[in-house]
Amino acid sequence: MARFAADSVRRWRNSPLHREVDGRSARWVWKVVLGLALALAPFAVYLVQNMSFVETSYALEDLRSQEARLQEAERRYRIERAVLEGLPAVEARSGKELGLTRPPAGHVVVVAPAELGRAAAR
Repeated sequence: MARFAADSVRRWRNSPLHREVDGRSARWVWKVVLGLALALAPFAVYLVQNMSFVETSYALEDLRSQEARLQEAERRYRIERAVLEGLPAVEARSGKELGLTRPPAGHVVVVAPAELGRAAAR
């Protein structure tokens, strides 16, 4: 019981302290953060533009290489078409694939260019 008597004599409690919030320090922190954001905004814009430029240049390089590949393929196909449309290749294919032969000389009729024009006029 002597212990309870000593506590009542002190008249204070051991409770946590309540700290008041200082608005000045919070405003200072927000000002610093805002200042840094404003200072770094041009750099961020520069980085975005530079990244966009690099992506565009890579895309342009890819398109140029694709154009070169397509031009080379077109050149090869033109050569192949010219070879296949040539008279020796057509004659060889017609003999092998279709079994065609040259007509006898008596069955060949030669038409003059002037007669072609008269036939179309009729």
